[in-house]
Amino acid sequence: MRPCSTRSLLCAIGFLLSTFIASAQILEPFSAVPKEERDTLSKRLGGYVEAYQHRNWEKLYGFISAVGRGGADVRTFVVAMSSNHGEDFAQYPDLQTFTPYRTRKNGDGYDIYGCAGAVREGEPFRGIAEMHVVFEHEDWFFTGWTFRDSSEEACKQLSDPNWQPDHPLKWNSPMLELAHAH
Repeated sequence: MRPCSTRSLLCAIGFLLSTFIASAQILEPFSAVPKEERDTLSKRLGGYVEAYQHRNWEKLYGFISAVGRGGADVRTFVVAMSSNHGEDFAQYPDLQTFTPYRTRKNGDGYDIYGCAGAVREGEPFRGIAEMHVVFEHEDWFFTGWTFRDSSEEACKQLSDPNWQPDHPLKWNSPMLELAHAH
């Protein structure tokens, strides 16, 4: 048996540590968010996705940030969402699933990147999605979501701890459904 040199031992420890840190980043998708807020954010995210799944626009309104609402009241929001989503002639996809992988600080809140499944006019889509979340009124609210990449193998890229979006999105305007409704 050959004795380990100090240098090779340090290299091995460094490799193991970097592997551990990289896997920890993947295992904790909300690592950029204050630790005491992560569970609340996770629950709110689940409610947001569920409201989209069932096209429960009135419930979804309760998850939308002030910026995302763009001043729309619940009635206007429900009408805009109903006319832009549905089985026929949908302008936008309905979010069905979202598995968060990482979160980054962006402006007034955080961008959450994950693997999403959506449906538009009965056609399923899957890929890397981004949603923006802000903390307001003592809770988490979403400004919106969008696909970043819906290519065949897109979600596999999120397993790479070095994956980053090509450019940050700006989340300083109402949801597209509302912006185009007026």
